[in-house]
Amino acid sequence: MQFLFQLKNWLERKNLWEFVAYVFFGQLATLANIVIHFLCMGIFHLHYMAATIISWFLANVFSFVTNKAWVFRTQSPNRKAYWTQFLRFMLFRLFALGIDMASMFMLREWLRLGNGVAKVITQILVGIANYFFSKFLIFRQFPQK
Repeated sequence: MQFLFQLKNWLERKNLWEFVAYVFFGQLATLANIVIHFLCMGIFHLHYMAATIISWFLANVFSFVTNKAWVFRTQSPNRKAYWTQFLRFMLFRLFALGIDMASMFMLREWLRLGNGVAKVITQILVGIANYFFSKFLIFRQFPQK
């Protein structure tokens, strides 16, 4: 356990902790997204687009909590600021959902890639976009009053 604390301290000194935490929790959210996607298709026999929407929603609930608390470590000074941040998060994630849906459609229907390959490629594109949205547009520190 001591090694993990030392590693975390070293990453913080090198200004890498935020990125490493984002990748770690992003991978967990991506894994949740993919697992839920295939469960929706395999167990509930949903169309891949419906499975994409459901997996997107549940993965983003997880992402908001982890990004706010452990990645960007932002505190909201009041409820209005919290809900503004949450709304901004969801709006940018909706934009990313558009990227997700369009990518799945193009990769599946136009390029005829398999669902698994298309989903992995799509998640990489969405992950990159979401990092920039989160870092620069969503999880900014609130000004101290």
